[in-house]
Amino acid sequence: MSNKSESLRLLVVDESPAIAEALTTQLKSLGLPTRLQVIDDKEELEKALRHVWDIILFITGYDITYEDVLRLIKSNDQDLPLILLLNDLSAFDPNIDEDASEPVLKAYSSGAVDVLPTNRPLKLALSVRRELSNLGHRRTQRHLEMMLGDAERRSQLLLKNSRTAVSYIDEGVHIYANESYLELFDYESIDELMGMPVIDLVDSEDLQEFKDFLKTYTKTGRNVADFNFSGVRADKSRFEAMLQLAPASFEGEPCTQVIIQHQAIADTSQLEAQLAAVERLDSLTNLGNRRAFEEDLESTRDAAIKSKQQHALLFTSIDNIGQINASSGLAGSDATVLKISETLKNRFPDAHTYRFGDSTFATLATNTSSEVISEIALKTTEIIAKTLISVNNRTVQTTVSIGIAMIGETSPNSDEILSRAFNAADKVKIQNQGLGNGINLYNPAENATESDQALRELLEDALEKGSFKLMFQSVYDTNNDAAPLFEVYARLPLANGEMMMPEQFMPVAHRYGMESRLDRWILLNSCKRLKIQQATHPNTRLLINLSADSLQDTSLPVLVGKLSGAISGGNNKLLTLQFNENDVTGYLELARNNIHQFQENGCQVAINNFGASLNAMNLLDHLKVDLVKIDKSFVQDLGKEENFQAVKKLTNEIIKHQAQVLIAYIETPVAMSKAWSIGARYLQGYYLQMPSEEMVFDS
Repeated sequence: MSNKSESLRLLVVDESPAIAEALTTQLKSLGLPTRLQVIDDKEELEKALRHVWDIILFITGYDITYEDVLRLIKSNDQDLPLILLLNDLSAFDPNIDEDASEPVLKAYSSGAVDVLPTNRPLKLALSVRRELSNLGHRRTQRHLEMMLGDAERRSQLLLKNSRTAVSYIDEGVHIYANESYLELFDYESIDELMGMPVIDLVDSEDLQEFKDFLKTYTKTGRNVADFNFSGVRADKSRFEAMLQLAPASFEGEPCTQVIIQHQAIADTSQLEAQLAAVERLDSLTNLGNRRAFEEDLESTRDAAIKSKQQHALLFTSIDNIGQINASSGLAGSDATVLKISETLKNRFPDAHTYRFGDSTFATLATNTSSEVISEIALKTTEIIAKTLISVNNRTVQTTVSIGIAMIGETSPNSDEILSRAFNAADKVKIQNQGLGNGINLYNPAENATESDQALRELLEDALEKGSFKLMFQSVYDTNNDAAPLFEVYARLPLANGEMMMPEQFMPVAHRYGMESRLDRWILLNSCKRLKIQQATHPNTRLLINLSADSLQDTSLPVLVGKLSGAISGGNNKLLTLQFNENDVTGYLELARNNIHQFQENGCQVAINNFGASLNAMNLLDHLKVDLVKIDKSFVQDLGKEENFQAVKKLTNEIIKHQAQVLIAYIETPVAMSKAWSIGARYLQGYYLQMPSEEMVFDS
């Protein structure tokens, strides 16, 4: 919905329209007129998703589950929130926090924005209104980002083609200059000016006055009077000009813009327009060229954000152009390129096809789906493979590899979209032993280590499928000569069988607001593992690392308490929740309340990386925590007396605040001996035991 006067576009998956109609009445009473469509099978859903919807409500489907719907939405790159209604009211037992319910948690982990019982129409209506508001904010953000990008592109284009000489300087040194500026001073490329002080372009007779002019500008930070001076060209010739300075930014960094006026240039706008049109065409095929494609790809992505519709980029590569060139020469290559260009234009009449490179093409298809465009592309490869191409009374044949990347409202930038289509086409040749002749639809999950966007998609997939791997490292208790406490770590499996560490994927999870969901997944699955372990080792406890998001989540203490109670049978303090010192410091007031709530609900609380900040001990004056894990920087080189005494002093101060101390990162016998003598209750490190998939301690 772009404004309040529009109707809510609601798509409902249910075998009966009764609940949907009741919801419509409730929404109307809240001032939300609703345009409703009810479907119940996969075929109808695929057709419906070609149109624009605001929210999808899943109740029951004939041959489709809500997980199927979420996967389809994700594959289409659509921003379409799904609310799940459950007929099983036991999932909402008032004696159990609904967030701890297995069906509810599964739905949230899969990507549902809300999970509700079918008998709560008002709560459902309020949820719809909330998610509609959230969707509106996301759409507004994407629209503003698009407008900003468009404004920046226009600005750069105007700057590049301006007849006015313009440059950017930082601390008096050139960092950019447009063509007019280079021509004015008789330089051939920006490389010659990069790093050159602007005063080098001013005649020596005007130099002192120019320095004063710069000084005045620097002090005021505003435009000052024009400065008339004699400029010095590269060949040392002089010319008269006028200079202006203005604050600006270049590539996101503040700098100073220099504008120089010399002589009026004849108006050549009409000629420039004609030249610009010619510059967008490929002379052989009369298709748009690479420059035209790159500009139109930006527009297509922007259109996807505006319209919420699906578009597609197809990258087509001629497989055996080298052989054709060797056997038939340039004439054969040109004839092949022409024939392929004609075929692509005929096969995609409603799309725009461009000649991207010597033997490659790009096609932008609008308002389509991955299924439809893949089917057309596959048929196109079959037609081309059977086509005979005449070259000087000879006949040649070729095949093509087509890579497809879908473009939706949440797609990455244009360079990444192009890279996806290019890699997909390249994969066809790899799969067919270099022969090509096929299509490949880009799958984000297969490219997770290449970029933040791909890693984000891998994280989403891992949360949906529960494919994270939990590892457990024992923590040795010196009081009991045992190791019933295990610290939990999450690992992200990669396609090559390797495991990605948290320090690699957590920054991306933070950037895309996924930390809270990841924390809850780790909590739930750690508790499941602990419940199993309790059957044979009832004293086992877990130390679980949580993010700053969880530290601020006021609903989490109750959930954690119920999880702890469910696995402990009344024996509390089986869970110790560990937060980073910097996070606790940054949210101290909220942390104090939440930490108290965690403890009230039967959990212990620990601080990790303790001592990394100045005045770390002040934290313990404000907070009552159960365990403190000393920062790694203190523990390194314990064999040195200075380091040993520093850790011992810190340990004693922590103990005075009635908190236990954990010394980790013990990797050598010397470190083990020193750590033991410090007086810390808990010891941990690779010397004692490496993290493993099971909760075992090698004594």
